[in-house]
Amino acid sequence: MGIVVVPESELFNYVQQGDTAFYAQSVRGAYQAFFDSNIQPDFVAVDDISEYKIVYLPYPVMLTKETVTKLRSFVEQGGTLISEGLPAYFGDHGHVGTVQPNYGLDELFGARESYVEFTPDISNDLTFQLKGAKVYGRYFRQEYELRGGTEVGQYANQKTAAVENRTGRGRSVLIGSFPGAGYYLHHGPGTKEVLAGFLGTAGVVPQVQVDDNSVQARLHVGEGGAYLWITNSTVKDRSVRITLAPGAGKFKSGEDIWGKQPVTIDGQQVNVSVAGRDAVVIALL
Repeated sequence: MGIVVVPESELFNYVQQGDTAFYAQSVRGAYQAFFDSNIQPDFVAVDDISEYKIVYLPYPVMLTKETVTKLRSFVEQGGTLISEGLPAYFGDHGHVGTVQPNYGLDELFGARESYVEFTPDISNDLTFQLKGAKVYGRYFRQEYELRGGTEVGQYANQKTAAVENRTGRGRSVLIGSFPGAGYYLHHGPGTKEVLAGFLGTAGVVPQVQVDDNSVQARLHVGEGGAYLWITNSTVKDRSVRITLAPGAGKFKSGEDIWGKQPVTIDGQQVNVSVAGRDAVVIALL
């Protein structure tokens, strides 16, 4: 999956706030939430989103009409777009749209703004329910009325906080605040679980799944072979089970070429112990 980097959103954040902290924390928090679920997203330009099944759009407060056109095309052609709040609230040249979301995004998301608050100084503890989980937002708050979409999130006042919709062959989710920045500040488990769950909605199977997300695992496959890297940043030894995706390849044995830990492989499952503050590097054979 990809986290979409949109320069105009970052530039507008600087113009509006005097720095780019809101944008940076939204992007970094989204990455951290996926990372903590052992999902490693790419940072991707909007011109390259067609290479992905699912993309996450952080802090999209300003979008050009050209960017919106590319996002709409991505969804219509079968992609899944997860967008944080106020997408394209400010459009070309910083003009505010008379209908929100702007540039026809109300049709893409199946929802229209019914209320909005720009209150970054008092919104650090903003929460809402999203797909049954408690999620932290930040900065701004946008409420919606449905225009063909399905409500999947609510604020405490029972107003719609998130909407899911289908357009063409694809799917979109619009979230009325900024879960990335919320996770950056709070590291709430609900945010992590919900964001990771969107991959299943898009039919994406992670390359590796770990039974203990206090360690991180990455699979690297290339001309030099297949290697499974597992790092344990905690102080305790961890015995972990890694499940490789069916498309990752089939392996019969493995050798830890770093710490010489014993490795067992059973089908798509790799079992190994990783010492505290250490790593294993397994050559898969």
